[in-house]
Amino acid sequence: MVLRTPQDALYALVSDWPIHGGVHQQRTIDFCRAWLAGRMPAETVRQAFILAALEAGVPIDDHEDDAGHAVDSR
Repeated sequence: MVLRTPQDALYALVSDWPIHGGVHQQRTIDFCRAWLAGRMPAETVRQAFILAALEAGVPIDDHEDDAGHAVDSR
């Protein structure tokens, strides 16, 4: 799965996440919603998502292609 926006991350966190109730998961959900409301920078959401992924044991590939898009090389 490739996540390109905090909106994509929010969907993954609430529908496809392997654990529920993690501290970082809930915090990132809150940050994603704040981003949607224009109150949170995307970079802050990205950092929170990385912590949530580590908490849940979800592998991430945080590389970008030449156009600045996230690339999942798995």
